[in-house]
Amino acid sequence: MKPIFSVIGHSNTGKTTFIRALVRELHHRGYRVAVIKHDHLDHGEIDRKGSDTAQFWEEGCETVVLSSPSRLALFKRTGRDTPPEEIIPLCGEVDCVILEGYKSSAFPKIEIRRENEELPEADRRRLLAVGLEHEGEKEAQRQKVAPKVPLFLREETKEIAALLEKSILAGDWR
Repeated sequence: MKPIFSVIGHSNTGKTTFIRALVRELHHRGYRVAVIKHDHLDHGEIDRKGSDTAQFWEEGCETVVLSSPSRLALFKRTGRDTPPEEIIPLCGEVDCVILEGYKSSAFPKIEIRRENEELPEADRRRLLAVGLEHEGEKEAQRQKVAPKVPLFLREETKEIAALLEKSILAGDWR
């Protein structure tokens, strides 16, 4: 199975911006990356200049998929929200798959937070790391996450990519 992890967080916390930078860094390191964006509210914007999917493509993704309750961005009509396990085989030959969203999935996760924000514990199962907006948040957030979960600033994509290489991409994630 391909290495897979999810980037989760509340709306407008910077998940897309973070993923774009991470894709750029992983691409620079020689990885072929796919992104599956979960559109659970069914907004359906795809490949319009400036849309999330267009931006992921511009950063070098081999495959970009948009999934919503009513359709999959291979323009396959669906009557349900398609789980990532059914979408991943469509991504082709890639080294890893980044899921944007899918908070309740069992995949390892990087949570993106704004100050004083966190997701419910059920959504944070298998937490790999937490990305923060400001350095000053680290001390307060350290008390809210397990001691072994690293805290990063969202712009520390080189460090996060290194963590992913040692865990997810190396196949060492529990």
